[in-house]
Amino acid sequence: MAKMITERLDFIRRNQTQLRAENYINLKDALNQDQHLHASDIGQHVILPATFTGSPRYMHEKTQDAMTYVRHSERPDLFLTFTCNPEWPEIKEELFPKQRSCDRQDIIARVFNLKVKARMKILTQKHIFGYAKVNIFTIEWQKTGLPHVHILLWLEPKIQADEVVLIISAELPDPVNDEQLFLIVKKNMLHGLCGEHNVLSPCMKNGICTKKYPRPLTNETETGVNGYPIYRRRSPQHGGQTITMTVRGQEITVDNQWVVPYSPVLCCTFNAHINIEYCQSVKAIKYICKYINKGSDQATATIANKHNEIETYLNGRYISTSEAVWRIIQFNIHERHPTVTHLAVHRPNGQRVYFNEKTMNRVAETPTPTTLTAFFKLYATDTFAKTLLYQEVPQYYTWGKHTFTRRKCGIDVLGHPGVKKDSALGRMYTIHPKQYECFHLRILLQHVRGPTSFESLLTVHGQLMPTYQSACKSLGLIEDDQHWKHTLSDAALSDCPNQLRQLFVTILIFCNPSDPMSLWEEYKEHLCEDILHRKQQETHDDSIPFTNDIFNQGLIAIEDSLYELNEKSLKDFKLPDSYRTIHNTNKHTQILPLNYNIHQYVEQHLPNLVPDENVAYNTIVQSVESKEGKIFFLDAPGGTGKTYLINLILAKIRSSGLLALAVASSGIAATLLTGGKTAHSTFKLPLNVSVEKESTCSVRKNGPLGTLLQRVSLIVWDECTMTHRAHIDTVNRTLQDIRNVNTIMGGVTFVFAGDFRQTLPVVPTGTRADILKACLKASQLWDCV
Repeated sequence: MAKMITERLDFIRRNQTQLRAENYINLKDALNQDQHLHASDIGQHVILPATFTGSPRYMHEKTQDAMTYVRHSERPDLFLTFTCNPEWPEIKEELFPKQRSCDRQDIIARVFNLKVKARMKILTQKHIFGYAKVNIFTIEWQKTGLPHVHILLWLEPKIQADEVVLIISAELPDPVNDEQLFLIVKKNMLHGLCGEHNVLSPCMKNGICTKKYPRPLTNETETGVNGYPIYRRRSPQHGGQTITMTVRGQEITVDNQWVVPYSPVLCCTFNAHINIEYCQSVKAIKYICKYINKGSDQATATIANKHNEIETYLNGRYISTSEAVWRIIQFNIHERHPTVTHLAVHRPNGQRVYFNEKTMNRVAETPTPTTLTAFFKLYATDTFAKTLLYQEVPQYYTWGKHTFTRRKCGIDVLGHPGVKKDSALGRMYTIHPKQYECFHLRILLQHVRGPTSFESLLTVHGQLMPTYQSACKSLGLIEDDQHWKHTLSDAALSDCPNQLRQLFVTILIFCNPSDPMSLWEEYKEHLCEDILHRKQQETHDDSIPFTNDIFNQGLIAIEDSLYELNEKSLKDFKLPDSYRTIHNTNKHTQILPLNYNIHQYVEQHLPNLVPDENVAYNTIVQSVESKEGKIFFLDAPGGTGKTYLINLILAKIRSSGLLALAVASSGIAATLLTGGKTAHSTFKLPLNVSVEKESTCSVRKNGPLGTLLQRVSLIVWDECTMTHRAHIDTVNRTLQDIRNVNTIMGGVTFVFAGDFRQTLPVVPTGTRADILKACLKASQLWDCV
């Protein structure tokens, strides 16, 4: 199975090398500027799509779909876990002589698949617990190899608190009146004795059972607590049953404290471990929906040779034999009812398009219709559709061949001949609040019925609003910014303008104000007081008033902070554009330390280098100036001058008019480098890089950061030994793609710095040069080319 997955991933990697993604408007603008533009110069490289079963995007999509059921039908009623029983007669009868069940995982998979189908038929067609209007299940595998299925059921009508005891039992059955159920529960539904009876039990952690056994005894089921209810578990004195079990050579009396909640009818029907829980609180739903869609288990293995000189770390999935057989036979891993239709949300010409070199021009001329554009077209031609919200359309129309068509099956809608309603649901893709206009467009689509275009969504009470945000505000769909105005007013009384600008930037990035322009207009004088004061001191004229030039300098300072924190511009927040000159170039186009004389800094500190530092300095500078694109590694203990040397190299390269990036694996280390930032913020490294093989950084080739990486001549990565190896591989793939060069790191001279040593070498007291000489004798300059 692992080989099959590897081959599928290899197929995707080889056949999507040229497939790229970009917003349609960006693709169109790029082609309008240059008709001979190559496809590889636009957008972002696509690696692993959501259509690949088991991928992180696939699992995220399934979780969002599960939450759609919660939004539409509130909390589920029952959560069931059904585990395969290797002692089933259907399995035993098919074994050859002397074979065990674990020897025939193919039989286990086929029998369990049939059992799951039979169980879902009982639950959803026989309605033993009531009408199941929504259901979802996911197959998972234990470490021992046995498959089990997690099932969520939404019933109609809802299960009431007094009905729980009729469906779920957490007590031992009467061995006389129901001997069959008693034997099944005794074998399958007792939690393995732990605690003082068995401190080595797998469920024990820090001396406490992680499953919270033994459970408290109670005479009645209690449903008034968060999470799962407290089921009835009567003590022997109040009619509860007991059995005697042998644990670690000792006979122990077991009562209802150790019984796992079960359904008597299902246990008798399937003779297996079937845990059933009543979902009484919405708080448990998010955990359950995520749990059943959490994806496959993973393991990190370490392989070392007998001399312990080389260690190779392999991150991979844990695939049991049973799972491999299940996947090879192509049984379903996820199933759900009803279907969920995914609905796109994008601004005009802002839809995501996928293209390669052959299809780029065709996609730019005629983009593929999305569900949103088809939605507007439907409203313009169908009278009934005008009564619907966007997410309600899939109930009455099917999506296929890039258009909506009326359903042919379902329940007739009164008063509308030819219209039928089905149980299908619609789910709009989630939009992060930082994407202001698109986020507010999604809010409008959730509340406005019958829009025929993007302009109609902007029209409120006959007036065309300038932005989707203002349209939401006019309809009362979002709050005003009064609390942010109070925040800025309080800060303006005590904080200096620089601190006030930082607070304003924080509000813009993290607090999602509804009208940033009004905040700027009301507090722009407070935000620019220091600029005015500096102007008055320079001219020796205290009567100079606020001018547009002073406000422009304030906007420049705010935009620089925005880009530094989140690579955003003033335009992203609907603030006035800033006017820049050659003296205040935007930081995303030129990274130069302007707060000191670079040439003077180099001339002053270059003579202080010791011979070993001079070798490193000259070798690295030579590689940059000659465009050799070599890779270096500076390995030296802490306190021996790595940072001193790195800052001098950065100053030298920047004094030549070339771009040099300084990054570090930690924020503390980044602050010690001139113009330094963390590697994650600079390269937009993926957080789950160890999970997604062949991943790349989230950088658009024709975006501001992509343009910067195309022009950079030197990159220094300090404390690289603290980062995951896969991060460096990710940066390598990204630079090769952005710079269209197949050499290591895209032909950029790259300097890694770090320390593999635990302690500093013992050195005699002396001058700085003497100490550095002693320490650097043990250090190494590795030229990897």
